[in-house]
Amino acid sequence: MPVAACRSDALTAIRTDLGAIFVSLELSRSKWLITSLSPGGGKMSKQTRW
Repeated sequence: MPVAACRSDALTAIRTDLGAIFVSLELSRSKWLITSLSPGGGKMSKQTRW
């Protein structure tokens, strides 16, 4: 794993060099919340299902 040259890089919450897709699910009886983050996108996708 390379050492970050810039201090702001060291504080990044999600590593983008992994090439992985991150998905989270929050489920309840009445509502589902699905979020995903894909490599290179830089933007989180969020879907709500009732």
